[in-house]
Amino acid sequence: MIYTNDYLDAYNGTHADFQNKKLHELLVDAVRTYEQHIAIHDADDQITYGELLEASVSLAEQFDATGQPVAVMAHRSISTITQLYAILLSGNYYIPIDPSAPPSRKQQILDKTEARYLFDGGQLTVLHGRDVKLPFQEKMGEDDQLAYIMFTSGSTGDPKGVVESHYQVYNTLMDMKERMQLTQHDGFLCLASLCFDLSVFDIFGAALTGGTLHLVKDQRDFADIGRVMENRHVTIWNSVPSVMDYFLREIKLSERAKNNMRVCLMSGDFVSKDLAQTTLDTFGKAGVYSLGGATECSIWSILYNITPNNINNHSFIPYGYPMANQSIWILNQSNALCAYGEEGQIAIGGDGVALGYVNDESKTSAAFIDHPQLGCLYLTGDIGKFVSPDYVKFIGRKDSQAKVNGYRISLSQISNTFLNLFGMKNKVVIIQDEKDKDKLALVYESEKAMDISKARSELSDYLTLYEMPHLFYSLEKFPLTNNGKVDTSTLTFIAQQSYDERGVKATDQTSETDSAFRTMLKEVFGMELIGCNDSLFELGVDSIQLVKIKNWIEENEKKEISLLDIYTLDEIGKLEAEIYS
Repeated sequence: MIYTNDYLDAYNGTHADFQNKKLHELLVDAVRTYEQHIAIHDADDQITYGELLEASVSLAEQFDATGQPVAVMAHRSISTITQLYAILLSGNYYIPIDPSAPPSRKQQILDKTEARYLFDGGQLTVLHGRDVKLPFQEKMGEDDQLAYIMFTSGSTGDPKGVVESHYQVYNTLMDMKERMQLTQHDGFLCLASLCFDLSVFDIFGAALTGGTLHLVKDQRDFADIGRVMENRHVTIWNSVPSVMDYFLREIKLSERAKNNMRVCLMSGDFVSKDLAQTTLDTFGKAGVYSLGGATECSIWSILYNITPNNINNHSFIPYGYPMANQSIWILNQSNALCAYGEEGQIAIGGDGVALGYVNDESKTSAAFIDHPQLGCLYLTGDIGKFVSPDYVKFIGRKDSQAKVNGYRISLSQISNTFLNLFGMKNKVVIIQDEKDKDKLALVYESEKAMDISKARSELSDYLTLYEMPHLFYSLEKFPLTNNGKVDTSTLTFIAQQSYDERGVKATDQTSETDSAFRTMLKEVFGMELIGCNDSLFELGVDSIQLVKIKNWIEENEKKEISLLDIYTLDEIGKLEAEIYS
């Protein structure tokens, strides 16, 4: 069966009329109606819409230029949101930077965007005085302006800065407002980092509706999230599936908090049927949605409303149907439409397609194409197929990028960083633990095992925490396929087998009476034996578990400790010495 024009027109018939607005205009509009409403709650304070606009306008007066790139160290606070609005009100555009990112990554972003200003905490610094040429000005619609540049992992080790305009993002926000019937009574729980575009919906969706934005310190701190949900009126959940999964495993909510929830949004990775069912069971009054798309297409482009009536219609959660003024296509290697049921690359068209990658013509031309029949498209690199006349199934990635616990990362970027630092042939593969959570394993070719603690320390100058391999394995020689290529399947099997057997070495290191700390670790990792020489990373610790360990130490042993300290000490014995000293 080949697609017909009628079939495509029906599936992609998503036209909607939205009056275009700029993102800062949403704040101005909110003040007219909701001036005294609480706009933002963070861990320490709150601010009304009127106060937020006044503070943002005051900050905006510090800029002496327009149409310029302004970098922001994206701390999770009211002051950072104020800075974002100030940047937009002044006619400039923002570039969020993770404060915990390695120095080299921060500098890379500043250099790539030619950032003219930098907000760091309460300080605005002028980095240089020259006018920076506005990227992709020729692609923007009439009266539109640049809103932000959001960075994603690059397949060659160089992060890509996605350039988005106001009207592109506003289209997604309006779709969500109308589809979810968002109002001033909604409370938006901001879980995602401000450096990821899920936060764009939380921040500006709240202003669009006059709702309240609830900032949490860390999306991995589930106890804190639970407290926010119990003490405030939270109605909108927006996260990657793994955060929802972990949260529901760890925290028991009151019926009141559960019944407050009106909309649950999960995106950025596969949504399993088990997680979907648990979410439906927990938040019985909420609409539950799986969403997809790309940072390159204004947050989301496709969604599926999961209900008790349709969850068993398929053996998987469908990728869904396109959102307003957007379109989804499945293309073959020649960029022609695939036959029905044929696997191909998912391409996205419509009003949400970004302008391109900042100062990267080659990557822009490869990913953003002008299709002769379909118009401007973004080639996602995702593989999918139609499994019914209405739904697309997501299959996987076509390149070295992968979604690991909700983060889009580049396996080749990690591998190239390791190669440049240590000169060793290596391969990064993905394995799974008992709960089917992804772990990164780096297998390197060497006759002698290296000092992994030292390796992690050096890698931390170039990789973020979610990019850091959990495990390192050495092999004297890599296995090869019949045609002489590295046998990735065998490497993955070796890494998985080594990980599954990781508890064996602890048998001669345990004492008859474990410390309370070690007992807690056994519960966290689901292991019977943990020894003093074991490494948290070799045990497969992820960022969520690290926060859980930190919180336990501070609450039970009354010992202040940073994630960096845990990261640096790593070995169980060293951590115990620090805790009980």
